[in-house]
Amino acid sequence: MKKVLVVSMVATVLTTSVVSAVSAAPAVKPAASTAQVQNSTLTINGNSVVVRSIVKNGETLVSLRDVIKAIGAQAEVQRGTTVIKLNGHTVTLQNNAKQLLVDGNKVNLNQPVTIIGGTSYVALRPLVSSVGGTIVKRSGLLEVSTVALLEGAENPRFAGTDKLIVSKSDDNGRTDYLVNTTSGKYDLLLTTDGGSDLIVSPSGNQAAYTNADGAVYVIDLKTKASKLITNDTSIKPELVWSADGSAIYFLQGDKGSVIASLNLADGAIKKLVEDKVDYKENLNVSADGKKFIYTVTTLGKVTSDATNVDEDNVSIDFSANQQQIFSYNNEISKPEAAQLTTSTDDKVFVYSVDGQKAYYVSVPSEDGNASLQSVDSSQEATTVYGVHDVEQAILSGGVLYVLAAQDDSNSVIISIDTVTGKQTKLYTVSSDVSSITVAGSQLAVIENGRVLVQAGGSWRAVTK
Repeated sequence: MKKVLVVSMVATVLTTSVVSAVSAAPAVKPAASTAQVQNSTLTINGNSVVVRSIVKNGETLVSLRDVIKAIGAQAEVQRGTTVIKLNGHTVTLQNNAKQLLVDGNKVNLNQPVTIIGGTSYVALRPLVSSVGGTIVKRSGLLEVSTVALLEGAENPRFAGTDKLIVSKSDDNGRTDYLVNTTSGKYDLLLTTDGGSDLIVSPSGNQAAYTNADGAVYVIDLKTKASKLITNDTSIKPELVWSADGSAIYFLQGDKGSVIASLNLADGAIKKLVEDKVDYKENLNVSADGKKFIYTVTTLGKVTSDATNVDEDNVSIDFSANQQQIFSYNNEISKPEAAQLTTSTDDKVFVYSVDGQKAYYVSVPSEDGNASLQSVDSSQEATTVYGVHDVEQAILSGGVLYVLAAQDDSNSVIISIDTVTGKQTKLYTVSSDVSSITVAGSQLAVIENGRVLVQAGGSWRAVTK
């Protein structure tokens, strides 16, 4: 099992004199054949920006002054030489020169820095790359990003449109950030020591979490203000939002034996399943809040004399360790857990749409490919996807998304409609992709520790 083009206006803004200097370069003879200046629209650090441009020998060059202003870089001009500073990089351009000097290293240009009407024009891509930025094309428009990206983030979760929650952990606890997937800009969201992960609400506007004592909070992702819902200190190993966002379901107790609900309006807690069965995990709740899918893990059995407390003489049969999937329906008059699986394979990434049928990744105990399976009360597992070795499955909006290893170099991302069963190959990605996350039409992956989002057929890094 395995894992733009927008320019920031908040960076240091050019002074009027600097902008004027960039625009009014020292008098230089115009090119023999003057190209026609036109306006081009780019997305720079999330903003739509119009920059002047020319086409020279089939290559588009952009106004140096316009781009510097849009990306918020510092710039100085002296005797036809422009020095740009941004993101710790220093870039030197000489009028009519066919190269840039980037942090002391020469970078060749296809077209020289061209002067028209006192304005310098240069190729966009090498200019953006020289200050650590990136360029992708989305919906026919170039998107430029020169924002310094967050480093070392993990566990991405979509939070509404064009937003991701990511986390960084160290010895002092965990810090959560809200990242704009268009610009890469990020804001501090929450710092916690011993708290649970943030679980995003169906609307994407809120997230729930517990602190180290078990108290439940809901944080508004716009204002970043947290509200205490209950100070109940029972351990809550898993939080699950209700479909309408009015309640939170959770497993309760250090062994996860109880399924309970928390009303967000008044903080009332109600026990829904209390069958004294320990080690419940992977809680899924139906839209009506009355049916549940979860797993139960049974532990190994002591096979020696149980009265002998000398652990050197105690033997445990770990072959009894099993994880099985159960359903529980509170709609019936005498509800009880129904076991859906009996197999000894590992069962991971367990999901359910309706609280009756479960989808899970089956990992064989011996060599062999992992596969995506479905099972219901018939206890007969059906292979949903088994073409390649399944590394991860996610359920989002009634659609299953599968990350599977195609070969040693490539993995594939597949979508599977849970109603029709239709399978669609979405993308071929590097085998370095270790995980995916999905929300509606939004898709992100983790590749070599970086979070990348899908943007118009291209992958844009939003962390580094």
